[in-house]
Amino acid sequence: MVEAARVAVNHDDRLGSFYERVKLRRGGQKAIVAVACKMLKIIWTMLTRNEPYESRNQRRYDKKLNSVAKQ
Repeated sequence: MVEAARVAVNHDDRLGSFYERVKLRRGGQKAIVAVACKMLKIIWTMLTRNEPYESRNQRRYDKKLNSVAKQ
């Protein structure tokens, strides 16, 4: 999950800004672990409520859905 968090902070604005705020107070390693924890909480909420992730890039999401539909 930590490796996924490292990628997520570069591609998701909301998680990236969260990472930067925590990094200033606690340091880089603890910030990545905090992002991983936040991601797990988001995943849990998505699964229990059966909802999509709200902070997605809509254009990229539509492109990905189209490519999956073509396959």
